[in-house]
Amino acid sequence: MRVLVWTLTCALAAGLPVHPAAAAESQGEGEKELETEAAPSDFREIIPEQEEAVKKAVEWLAKQQSRDGSWSGTNGQNYPCAMTGLAGLALLSQGTTPGRGLYGQNVMRAVEWLLKQQDKSTGMISNAADGRSMYGHGFALTFLAECYGMIPAENELSARLKECLDKGVKLIARAQSRLGGWYYSPDSGNDEGSVTITQVQALRACRNVGVDVPYKIIDRAIDYIKKSQQPDGGIAYRVGMSGSRPALSAAGAELLMMAGLYEDKATRKALAYLRTNITAGSTQGQHDSYTTFYTAQALHQIQGRQWADYFTQRRARYLREQSRDGSWRYTGWGSGPVFDTAIAVIVLSLPYEYLPIYQR
Repeated sequence: MRVLVWTLTCALAAGLPVHPAAAAESQGEGEKELETEAAPSDFREIIPEQEEAVKKAVEWLAKQQSRDGSWSGTNGQNYPCAMTGLAGLALLSQGTTPGRGLYGQNVMRAVEWLLKQQDKSTGMISNAADGRSMYGHGFALTFLAECYGMIPAENELSARLKECLDKGVKLIARAQSRLGGWYYSPDSGNDEGSVTITQVQALRACRNVGVDVPYKIIDRAIDYIKKSQQPDGGIAYRVGMSGSRPALSAAGAELLMMAGLYEDKATRKALAYLRTNITAGSTQGQHDSYTTFYTAQALHQIQGRQWADYFTQRRARYLREQSRDGSWRYTGWGSGPVFDTAIAVIVLSLPYEYLPIYQR
């Protein structure tokens, strides 16, 4: 296995690099370390009902895969690269690896399809049916990086994946705005928070498996999120705008922790915002699945009571709301049940920690 496990200890040394200036600012004089109340003694991260729900969901996802290896959304928004990346990550989160396991061939077909979607000259992973192509690029690159870390270095597929990842990272670097964020398309010159998190997560996944990711890209992304943070700890849509958004606040908290800033004042403020404003027992409107995706990732990293309370409630909702066919179907952005089901599987599978990108 070529994967470099991401932990707080190695974040500044072996994982995604944080510039010394950012590290120095992460804990000011007199600031306390991030403290978390212990989880209740009866909290169980994995229960039989959860395992059965995930099994049904993964079976449903596998049946939705097209013959060419892709997945697509519905409601007129196909986003095939994003959907294929997310569905692929869902399969991997259950312990499947490329070519091995119950869904190993599904993963291989997804890998091959995504490799074919990359423009060899620009490095962009996109399909004609994609909307807001940087989302697809980010999710696809994350999935491909996780796959790359699971196969032997001498494998022929390994060389093709490495070339794809190298080009994909360079595309992300070129597409970064002057403020440090990213937008829906690579040449827009604009930026906003939700696309920014997908690019940073892709960069982290690539860095974890040995792909070169320059300091400056990450430093500027961290600065972008910090400048987007509001007085209440939440994150605005983009730098210069006011008003915290729950979905982007969850994504921002996860971005800061992916950069190793566990003890940073901005991280603590973001987590405090999540504690006050996001409850697993109620929906977050049209962005419910998206909000759940990043809230769960962020809280899983800190563990403790905040994670236990959130996960217990969200798991209960998932168990209540799963369709008979194994899917989840929520109204709102996300292009239908493939999106919702893939996210549900990933969230419910976080305790297994099969994927380095979601490990604490």
